[in-house]
Amino acid sequence: MAEAILTRQQRMAHANALLESISRHGRRFFYYDRRQRVASFEIDLAGRLWFRDDYTWKRVYVAYSGWWRHFSHGGTMRRLVDDLATYIRTGERIWRGHFGPWPMHFCDGDLWSYGTDAMEALRSEIAASPCLRVAPTTPTRETA
Repeated sequence: MAEAILTRQQRMAHANALLESISRHGRRFFYYDRRQRVASFEIDLAGRLWFRDDYTWKRVYVAYSGWWRHFSHGGTMRRLVDDLATYIRTGERIWRGHFGPWPMHFCDGDLWSYGTDAMEALRSEIAASPCLRVAPTTPTRETA
């Protein structure tokens, strides 16, 4: 049992490191500059997973499927936080597509409004993150 908690703690540290990276680029999601604080995940003494919102500084219970009270971000960021929470709970890695690149017909290729350079810098910084799924290999004629 202690090993499972340690593993969950490690995954939470990976997710928090990813949030830190996101907060350093572009529009700096998950960072509240007035208080200079970054959003993070927490596990309480009962073992429940919470998200500490950067703006409200309130804990958001992320296992709840309805409206998240005190969550100050939009739907795109909620989906990312929800997937990170699943990663922490189960170890299921998140989809790299959260970070683009996106086709030009989809929000002009800039879903987060970070700009091309900032998003590329973020993708480079998080490329080795244990939170992200390994990109699937494309089958070649020899392997197909």
